Formats: sequence, structure tokens, C-alpha cells
Amino acid sequence: MGDAVLDIKNLSKRYNSKWALKNINLRLDKGRIYGLIGKNGAGKTTLMRMITGLSFPTEGIINVFGKSITRN
Repeated sequence: MGDAVLDIKNLSKRYNSKWALKNINLRLDKGRIYGLIGKNGAGKTTLMRMITGLSFPTEGIINVFGKSITRN
């Protein structure tokens, strides 16, 4: 395996009583090509918003290039 560009551990997002994402684990390695696919309402946009810092997770850790981007 190569270096991790993105490493997500136990990521969850809840809006009131509804879970948008629950316990997502994902590792994207340098030099690889990935696609994000899923049904409507699967949480793709919620995940991208958290990776880009437009939204914050309820639980879990997001590391980009080895540095945490999740706030306390």
C-alpha cells in the first residue's frame, strides 16, 4: 500500500434523530483513482462536505495527508 491521501475512521453524521452516515471507514492511497457511487440519500454529499470542511462530523476522524481536519 502507498501513502494515505485520505484516511477516515469511524465517521458518523447525525441530523437530529436521523443518521446520514454511520461508522464509515475509508482509506484512499496516493496514485490511485477512486469513484464515489451510491443511491440517492446514501450520504455521498454529506461525506464530501465533511472532507472539504463545509460540515463537521458527529463522531470520527478525517485525516488528509496525515493531518486531522476534524474539529474538537
